[in-house]
Amino acid sequence: MRIGRGAADGISWDPHISRQHADLCWDGEHLRATCLVAARNPILYKGESAREVMLTPGEAFIIGETSFQFSVAPEQEPPGMETVQLPVPTNRGVLLGEHTYSEQKLRQFAFRDKEQQLELLSRLPGMISESQSDTELGQMLGGLLMAAIPQAVAVAVAHYDMTALPEDETSIDDFPKPLTKRVRTRDEFAGRFQPSRRIILKTLREQTSVLHIWPPDMQEATFTNTDGLGWAVCVPIRGESCQGWCMYVSGMGARDGGLTLSEADLASDLRFTELVAQFIGSVRQVRVLQEQKTRLSSFFSPKVIDSLTALDGSGALSPAERNITVLFCDIRGFSRKAEQLHHDLLSLLGSVRAALGVMVAGILKRDGAIADLQGDAALGFWGWPVALEYGPVPACRAALTICEEFRKAADQPGSLLHGFSVGIGVAHGRAVAGQIGTNQHSKVGVFGPVVNQGARLEGLTKQFNVSICIDGPTAEFVDRYVPSSEGRLRPLARVRPNGMKTPVDVFNLLPAEDECGEVSSEIITDHEAALEAVTSGKWEEAARLLTRLPDEDGPRQFLMQQMGMCRNSPPSNWDGAFCLAGK
Repeated sequence: MRIGRGAADGISWDPHISRQHADLCWDGEHLRATCLVAARNPILYKGESAREVMLTPGEAFIIGETSFQFSVAPEQEPPGMETVQLPVPTNRGVLLGEHTYSEQKLRQFAFRDKEQQLELLSRLPGMISESQSDTELGQMLGGLLMAAIPQAVAVAVAHYDMTALPEDETSIDDFPKPLTKRVRTRDEFAGRFQPSRRIILKTLREQTSVLHIWPPDMQEATFTNTDGLGWAVCVPIRGESCQGWCMYVSGMGARDGGLTLSEADLASDLRFTELVAQFIGSVRQVRVLQEQKTRLSSFFSPKVIDSLTALDGSGALSPAERNITVLFCDIRGFSRKAEQLHHDLLSLLGSVRAALGVMVAGILKRDGAIADLQGDAALGFWGWPVALEYGPVPACRAALTICEEFRKAADQPGSLLHGFSVGIGVAHGRAVAGQIGTNQHSKVGVFGPVVNQGARLEGLTKQFNVSICIDGPTAEFVDRYVPSSEGRLRPLARVRPNGMKTPVDVFNLLPAEDECGEVSSEIITDHEAALEAVTSGKWEEAARLLTRLPDEDGPRQFLMQQMGMCRNSPPSNWDGAFCLAGK
């Protein structure tokens, strides 16, 4: 037979199943399930994805959000119920019945006490918000289920490591201890309740709700290690944040040769338990996302957080090679202020925090990410997880904003930033960004030569006595996309930093002229002409052109100093780049 939303027995409720999804073929011993070529999703069987699987009676597979139970059913089957007799070792007894229900079939059973159970459900959000740990939440849920299902004798809420679970019943003795387990029993219950590992294994492996009923004359300890219990329901708590969680409810078995409850009653209890599980899974997922966003908000802008949370949870932070812009930002004046406040280190810490706060705010405002905070310095980057249309332009705007905040504070004696200035280096190129580190310790960061180049550019701000140094690729984007009313470029020099063979074109990023009057357009033009003469080896002409610039101008002093170190004559191997002695 063929299954699918458009097949004869259409599975209309599940949009994750194709119209013609899989063919089922029974050979008398095994059932072969084969995905059609056009089927969008594979078959999930024993936790693994496959396009074709072979099943024996009692096994199940999942497609999309629907679980398919393969059973050899008796001739007269209770309406809405699939029953399978599972073979077990003879010394362990024989299971009377195992019943699994689809969501649609469960809807056929009415809640037995709607008003009370609805009132109890209304308490769930408060329980989740009030619980301080998973253990505390499990204890609360156990109490809620006991109140909602009066015939329940014992309840367990447990969390297992899915990767440690055995593949099937044959390895049941290797069943792991739960990561978290809370058990609640009635006051009159004198035994020690131990949930059945087989039921939990089936529930978690197949992600399906299960009802087990045992015959009245059966030794219950064989299956639950607890005398007198004759039925149990186990429900998985589904969701990315609830992997390995389940709820287990069990009650008394037979009385006068028959069950104290009808199977319809038990199915109703199963329905309520599953409703609680669905609610917990959904709300807990929201809470986990909120907690993640809260943690991420210290390192990412809201826009970047939205991009991360929109990605698949398992790979959202995976490292990827991208075009990345890095921004190194370091405080100037820290040593002087540390000397002034050496008797009041808390005040010094407050000033450093305020300075780092300005840096972080400037980076996040322009949708950057914080890779690191070290002492009095910050490292931000752009281009991951979402590529940027205008490359390093947001980083340059962040740099201008940070500098402006420090400049304003310089005129405010009472400000925590008083006495501080800043040096910023911006570089653009290929790098790996994402979750980087070891198996024991990792963090979101960026890795590659461009990171080193950004650090070198930040260091060069001291030698040029400017606030912002950027490299050639960054300058190209600024020249193309940043208007002069927002920022200006000043070529500074071509240098070969210590330890590097490839020369770097260094530019100064300046605010608009009306915000930075000390560096006029004329100064930029004169310096550019002098730099061209330096690069081409016409140093006498360069020296003459540099006299037009103010003596205190940092880039002028740099060129004069570098030429003086070469005795004002270009070296024989001159290629236009000054080789710097230190970092």
